[in-house]
Amino acid sequence: MTMRISIKEEYMSEFEKFVKSLPSDAIEIKNTLDEEIRRRSQEYRSGNMKTTPFMEGMDEIRESLVSRL
Repeated sequence: MTMRISIKEEYMSEFEKFVKSLPSDAIEIKNTLDEEIRRRSQEYRSGNMKTTPFMEGMDEIRESLVSRL
């Protein structure tokens, strides 16, 4: 079963205690996409991310489509 829950900050320590009381293989905690989005945003802003302009390669695609008509 998969479940997504939101915990108010004031109850987080109690929730963490509850999670620790469960058997180690009982649950699997996955982080939200926030960290992945933050990492990719930083990579993009730093200029290290390989990007391709939108129009690059469009001429080849257009020619291929027109030739099929």
